[in-house]
Amino acid sequence: MACFISLSLAALAPPTTRTPRMAGEVAHRPGNGLRQALPSCSRRQAIFSAAVASFPLAAAAAQDVGDLSRLQKGLGDVQFLLDNWVQETTNPTSGAMDPDRVRVYLGLRSTSSPLFQIDKLLTKAQNKVDPDRFEEWIEAVEGWDSHLNKVNELAYTSSFGEYNPGGGKDQIAKYLELAREEVVLCRDSLKKMIELLPM
Repeated sequence: MACFISLSLAALAPPTTRTPRMAGEVAHRPGNGLRQALPSCSRRQAIFSAAVASFPLAAAAAQDVGDLSRLQKGLGDVQFLLDNWVQETTNPTSGAMDPDRVRVYLGLRSTSSPLFQIDKLLTKAQNKVDPDRFEEWIEAVEGWDSHLNKVNELAYTSSFGEYNPGGGKDQIAKYLELAREEVVLCRDSLKKMIELLPM
């Protein structure tokens, strides 16, 4: 794909020189058949075209900091996680406990999560909060941040529970349960923030 894009951008990339091959000469590299099927491109062209091709993807991955509906969608994701805790914290392939999936639901691992970098949205949204209820807002946001950090720490620790001295599957389950308790508190803080914002 990168080589395909580089063909349309050939005018922007510097020209490359290739040494001609003798008839019957074969390059001994992995993927030689694939290389012959694709148009050739220099390393510089490939890097340039990959950077150009990834730019729209990065822009699309960015979340709108003014979209308050992200909070409601995020709350739905968090509630789904809590309602399906065992299923969602189990690796579907291996059947092992997978604490890192908790972090995905809370926007700590995936740019496509509605809660990804939610702190930017919360900073912008605070202007919409009724001044008479601003103390409640501060408490909810601080609660969210505190519990989110604990979830992140506990889920991460749980991921390595089996490898720590004295660890094992029991340690993973212990930290995963502690993370679940913090997810409940995250959900409650999120509900409070939604209640305080005009949606």
